[in-house]
Amino acid sequence: MEITQDASPLPVYSVIHRAMQFIERQLPDSPFHGNERLHFSNVVGLLLSAAMHPTVRSLRAIEQHSHLPQTREMTRLKVVPRSTMSDALARFDPEQLRPVIRALQARLPWLRRLDPQADRAARQIVAMDGSWFTLAGEVTHALQMNRGNQGRQSRVRLNLQLDVESFLPLDCDVSGAGDGSEPTAFMRRLVKDCIYLVDRNFVHFGFINAVHAAGSNLVLRLRKDTNFAASAQRPLTPRDREAKVLQDEVGMLCGPTSPTNQGRASRTGKPPAQIYRRIVIWDEKNKKPVILLTDLLDVPAWVIGELYRLRWQIELFLRWLKVFANFEHLISQSPRGMTMQFYVAVLLTLLLHIRTGMPVGKHTLHILQMSATGQLDEAGVQFLLARRERERLLELARRARKKRV
Repeated sequence: MEITQDASPLPVYSVIHRAMQFIERQLPDSPFHGNERLHFSNVVGLLLSAAMHPTVRSLRAIEQHSHLPQTREMTRLKVVPRSTMSDALARFDPEQLRPVIRALQARLPWLRRLDPQADRAARQIVAMDGSWFTLAGEVTHALQMNRGNQGRQSRVRLNLQLDVESFLPLDCDVSGAGDGSEPTAFMRRLVKDCIYLVDRNFVHFGFINAVHAAGSNLVLRLRKDTNFAASAQRPLTPRDREAKVLQDEVGMLCGPTSPTNQGRASRTGKPPAQIYRRIVIWDEKNKKPVILLTDLLDVPAWVIGELYRLRWQIELFLRWLKVFANFEHLISQSPRGMTMQFYVAVLLTLLLHIRTGMPVGKHTLHILQMSATGQLDEAGVQFLLARRERERLLELARRARKKRV
């Protein structure tokens, strides 16, 4: 049974049930829990079902949720005690979901979200960022962070990569104690033929060199104090000036200068050896210049500015994840369980995207949550989704007309 988008209405639980069958086909030899016949796909299905109910945000609530007839029918289990669920989350390897996520990504309906001008870069555009999630108790895996008057708290960082065109996560992992900075964590997940959009936290020579070694490009916001040795100025076009580009120059990144540092190396590595561009754009809203670094030498300067603006997509996605999807609280205290919960969130966005053919946002999630809780029948779901899509297209058309004025 395939997970596809078609014209026939599919209830939310049917979509999750099909997802479980899909996982079982992808992972025929995946393990089960020893005390109960709790299969890996059962855990994923139960977490997906719980995610569709905004009040199910703890192991106790998931245990109660497993009593529901619809949940029992979908998971093929009677009840899942919270102790069993906790142990299963710590025992099962969440990395088994990676091939499932990749297989689902290959089935996605293509939604065009980019400004057509940004397409001139002709590569997959990926925004990177990390976001903190607070844990209720003291967890060894967590980073102990000083929160001022709140004292020390246990937190983990989600390292997320987002395809800004489809508004869908491509990759994520969890960082805990001893895992280093954001750039260090992302260095191990780089792939070929991407344009990575990153903020000032990624001014890290090791990361910049790693992007180049992976065969990808980057658009990076520089700090004001980052040394850059310009060798030539590039002329600005009328389109560049219209986009508030102040300066476009080529040169090389320089490390810290001192008599004993001949190689200009820093604590993050040696400076890159290749040529880069340094582009300065005026931010009218905040009344200050934005300094960008890129190795895209044949792309107009104003397009580089448009590319960096797309980095805001990952901020919107993380806000959606925490605020609208209620994904602020982690139910597991093990590294595997935390990672499993994040992977299930990725899986949920993929399934909802395939189910509706629409970008996953608060309105889509709310409509499907009403279906899962029995407040809407399938006809109501179809009506509200169609109306929401019509509103979205009208808003896009309005913005396009405004740009042409």
